[in-house]
Amino acid sequence: MKNILMAILLLAVVFAFFSCQTGDGDAKKDDTATTAAQGGDGEDKPAEIPDNLPEVDFGGYNFRIFIRDSTGRNKDFVAEEENGDTMNDVVYRRNRAVADRFGAEFSFILTNDDPGGPARTAILSGDDAFDLIAMHGAHSFQFSKAGLVMDWLTDMPYVDFGKPWWNDDITNGFAAFGRLYNVTGDLSYLSFGSVMCLLFNKQLFKELSLDYPYPAVEAGDWTLDRFTQIIKSGSSDLNGDGAMKPDEDRYGLYMANEWGYPIAILYCGGDRVIALDEDKIPYLSLYNERTVDLFDRLFDMLASESACLGKGVLDIKRYPIAQTDVFKNSRALFLAATIESIVSARDMEDDIGILPLPKYEKSTPKYYSPLEGGVNLFIVPITSTDLERTSVIVEALSAEGHKKIMPEYYERALKGKFIRDDESADMLDHIKSGIVYDYGYFNITLAGDELAQTGPRLLASSSANFTSFYESKERAASANIAKMIAAME
Repeated sequence: MKNILMAILLLAVVFAFFSCQTGDGDAKKDDTATTAAQGGDGEDKPAEIPDNLPEVDFGGYNFRIFIRDSTGRNKDFVAEEENGDTMNDVVYRRNRAVADRFGAEFSFILTNDDPGGPARTAILSGDDAFDLIAMHGAHSFQFSKAGLVMDWLTDMPYVDFGKPWWNDDITNGFAAFGRLYNVTGDLSYLSFGSVMCLLFNKQLFKELSLDYPYPAVEAGDWTLDRFTQIIKSGSSDLNGDGAMKPDEDRYGLYMANEWGYPIAILYCGGDRVIALDEDKIPYLSLYNERTVDLFDRLFDMLASESACLGKGVLDIKRYPIAQTDVFKNSRALFLAATIESIVSARDMEDDIGILPLPKYEKSTPKYYSPLEGGVNLFIVPITSTDLERTSVIVEALSAEGHKKIMPEYYERALKGKFIRDDESADMLDHIKSGIVYDYGYFNITLAGDELAQTGPRLLASSSANFTSFYESKERAASANIAKMIAAME
């Protein structure tokens, strides 16, 4: 028995020795493979996803893009040469790479006509003047309503909406009747820049001994109740005169104008103006108990003077309007804004952080972030003569945007240059995963101007009662939708 035990122990030692030797070798091979997958520097880099586009040469074809020449809405496309600016240079290299790959050149027809009158005139006359049109989001829907554009799902053979450079919700939200006429994605980095969010003043949080909301976001606890509580606790009559004045006192929330948070609050619970059912048929989904409560909360914040508005374009008489930028002047804890606003806030002395819009309640599936209506949406005119070529070039621009431009904008420009802490960088991930494409918000003539933009229109109306406001507009919107459905049958 003793001999047997000794033999077993000896075998165990030998086995362990060879196992360690083999294990070390495997570990070394695994480390090498991991390092190679990470690009050799230990930093995680996702595997590059192929765009599956054909290798074709378009013989120097001039690909013409009609695009807005206003408020910086074309800097994600128009880059004539490298000039040392990070985003300009990466856009230039993206355009150059696609042009060289497919034997094409790009030209940009700039317009100050936001409704796109010259483009409409060209299409109606049958002139193949443009390959791609970048329009103000709501105005682009007027082109599709008039039957002037192609369907991205059926007419563009090389555009693949299953690829990560296209957001899933664009087909969930915009593809009414299974047809998709207006798109955006990593084709344009300003698409992400136009997503709504919150900025907060970290210095004021410290002074008021308030915890940063980052842990609450990560735990799924960043709710409207928590947000409202901070807003109300953070407002203060600084000069002690017994009256809250936007240009003298401190507020919990500053809404730079009526088009930010008054629009965005609708989406905190995942609601939309118009949603699509499982058969992609649109229906009016704006009104329910949750949305009534959401708008009640908006007006409660304003009535309690814990939130204030900046000057916009609508005549809003019921609430005092700030004449200065309350957030930049360090007199507001929060600013309702878009991602691109991070860039404009870079000259603030106080440190700032970024957050997603709060959930309506903890059970809300995610943090929803609507796309702002002034974003460029892309349409392809029916006068286009070669849709295979257009779809190849657009898909290539989108894929290169995803691989080269978005990492620069998202990781380096925003996370590195303008956002001042690691936690804010993580918040961008929550915001990006919850982008909402609301068919009714962009398709203004279908929902009606006032329901499409309920928050601002309620602010400018004579009453803050959402129910009566909705009831006065619902019949017309429902009739528009019924008419559209009948026309599609």
